[in-house]
Amino acid sequence: MSMKDEYAAIILQRKEEDAKCLSELPDYWETSPAVKAEILLFTRDLQKTIDFLDHDITEDQFSWMSEVFEEISAKLQSWAFIDALNRAADRFPEECKKYCICPIIEFAIGQLSDEVYSERFPDADCER
Repeated sequence: MSMKDEYAAIILQRKEEDAKCLSELPDYWETSPAVKAEILLFTRDLQKTIDFLDHDITEDQFSWMSEVFEEISAKLQSWAFIDALNRAADRFPEECKKYCICPIIEFAIGQLSDEVYSERFPDADCER
């Protein structure tokens, strides 16, 4: 199954959970099978995730994915992932504005370790 198909199935599951108001439960983000599957999908293979973001993701999928950018970034520890998010954001400016996605990308950058962060900003103070 392609990443595109896998993600479409995960979004259906997330929508079902959302319709049942499960996302309002205090431990939803830690216990949701759909959220866990989403994070696993995008952390399984960095290059496939980047390719998906660059070529296959839809506006709707991008807004759903934005809810777990931080978790994905924390696991991938990759500027390439952040760069792919920014390219997708550039393609979907209205979606980004509607759901305030650009600040979420900044939060994802905040999940990068000091070592990874300094790859791009070698003179940055470690106390970001």
